[in-house]
Amino acid sequence: MADAMNSLARTWKTLLFPAIAVSVPVSVVTIAVFRLTGGADLLNLVVNNPEQMTTIPRDLFIELSRPFYWSMGAATLMLVLGGVFIALATHRAVASELNGIALTGGQAARHALSRYPAGLGAVLIVLMALAILLGLGFTIWLLPAIRVGTPNSTSLIVALVLLFVLIGPGIWAGVSMSMTTSAIVIEDTSALSSIRRSMRLVRGRWWQTAAFLLIVGLLGGIAIQLIQLVALPLTAIGGGNTALTVAAGLGVLTQGLLMAGIAAMHTHWYVDLRARRESLSTSDLG
Repeated sequence: MADAMNSLARTWKTLLFPAIAVSVPVSVVTIAVFRLTGGADLLNLVVNNPEQMTTIPRDLFIELSRPFYWSMGAATLMLVLGGVFIALATHRAVASELNGIALTGGQAARHALSRYPAGLGAVLIVLMALAILLGLGFTIWLLPAIRVGTPNSTSLIVALVLLFVLIGPGIWAGVSMSMTTSAIVIEDTSALSSIRRSMRLVRGRWWQTAAFLLIVGLLGGIAIQLIQLVALPLTAIGGGNTALTVAAGLGVLTQGLLMAGIAAMHTHWYVDLRARRESLSTSDLG
């Protein structure tokens, strides 16, 4: 973790360009979607008239919620599309830095663009696989849970254990495929090959990798989601409110760098996994 933070400190200027080049358009589109679809109406109600939420008719609440959820879905999609590009640029910049080669932000961005189709394809495959595994496990768990009715203390414990067992394959797959984008950039592999490569590297170090991902997720993932789900929608309803505009502007700048920081940590973990399984030299990092 310390090595990753030091590497990020040495490469942050390189990562600044691709991070901002992605996070600014993503933020602008997100704001536009919230405003154009009416998704900001529910947020406006919650922020400016919270007392009205207790008296709003159910039909009106559903009517306001529908465009909000559509907007949230679009915002999440934009975040994924932009996040893949930032991750690819970061992997390249950090790997080159470990190899003693300093890249410019433009060079890192161009390399990320060249690997973007494979990177996006791999990420979409991973997300679909996880959605199927986790959704299937949760559905299987939900059916007997509904039939049980009001649980007692014993059935609640059994339900929690059963839930963990049923979604376990999805959790296992998510951790196993977590090094996919690193393999795509550093080893120049295809989408499917990079997924298989990630699973081979993580095998035997699954628990350590899971702990690493948990720590990184707690440190950065929550912050990114808060920025995406709070600061940007607030701008969509803020109008001329200077405080909201400034907060969202800082959120835009911070969001891209946070995503780059998470990707930098993934790059170092990927290098560590490779070094433990094979003879690895700096030249192998490109």
